[in-house]
Amino acid sequence: MKKNYIHWITRLQLVLIAIFISFNTGCQFNKEQAVRTEIHFIDTGNSDAILIKQGDNAALIDGGDNDDEELIAAYIKNQGIKQFEYVFVTHPDADHIGGLDAVIDQFAVNAVYVGNGKADTKTYRDFIEALMNKGLTPSVPLLNSTFKMGNADFKVLSVASAKDVNNTSLVLLYTNGKDKLLFMGDVDKEIERNINVGKVDLIKIGHHGSRSSSDKAFLIQIEPKYAVITVGERNKYGHPHAETMEVLEQLAIPVYRTDEGGNLIFVSTGNGVTTKQLPNSYLSGESKKSKQNVETNKQPQKVVTHTTYAKVFFTKNSKKYHSLLSCSGMKSPQQGTLEDVGDRTACNKCY
Repeated sequence: MKKNYIHWITRLQLVLIAIFISFNTGCQFNKEQAVRTEIHFIDTGNSDAILIKQGDNAALIDGGDNDDEELIAAYIKNQGIKQFEYVFVTHPDADHIGGLDAVIDQFAVNAVYVGNGKADTKTYRDFIEALMNKGLTPSVPLLNSTFKMGNADFKVLSVASAKDVNNTSLVLLYTNGKDKLLFMGDVDKEIERNINVGKVDLIKIGHHGSRSSSDKAFLIQIEPKYAVITVGERNKYGHPHAETMEVLEQLAIPVYRTDEGGNLIFVSTGNGVTTKQLPNSYLSGESKKSKQNVETNKQPQKVVTHTTYAKVFFTKNSKKYHSLLSCSGMKSPQQGTLEDVGDRTACNKCY
């Protein structure tokens, strides 16, 4: 009886040891799966350009507007990136694909995925031509398909076919370990209702903070710890709209916006998303415009101390002029004098 007792104790000990080893091996595996990832929301004004970098692997979600080509290319080079595993094009609007021809030209790209939207514009044709020159063929991904990058992956949550090109945007969920980051493109509330993703750490708010997106019920459902808005300062659309900002404030979701914070950088550890930057305001684009108009009426305009005949640089559709040719990554800049700038105002960075 004593021998049997010892025998069973020994067997129990062996089982416990096996469980302990298995548990620790599993924990180690999970740790290995979570690799530090940087998420860069590049400040390209009222447009999207999102860089995701995990070790030697990189992906790009959208590529800014037409005037952002050199700015985006320079930013990517400064991050030491030479090639992309994936380039995701949420939809064919110019403010999402304008700078991608330069990216395709200057970097190696393994695969390009696009939304269901169509466009017959020069900007879109430039993008397609750049792909053809590199022998690349864009593909529309299947709903719920996943694309692995390093130890993380992208999952396609929406690839709708719709009359409104914004609603054809790819919606992507990036998962790294326990961290989940949701990229909404320009989709509105109609698409949000079809997305059931659970809680996320970060959301890139849809359509630059437009009132058409970011339904309160949807935000309550996903409970984001961070909300990012890619938006241009004093843009003509009034983005972000007051309705969106009021909902974010009511739910006490910290907001990070490129018009106030510039380039926004987050880090996914696999066990939490962090940033060294402080959150920005809940002000809407409309209220900022009103405030600016009041201040402009009360205060004299800034005096620029350079001569009328000094050289300045600007682009055809720009609202600013610059003293430095390299400022703001201008595409096809023109040279002139102050007599040529028209209604443009001086750039705050180089004056």
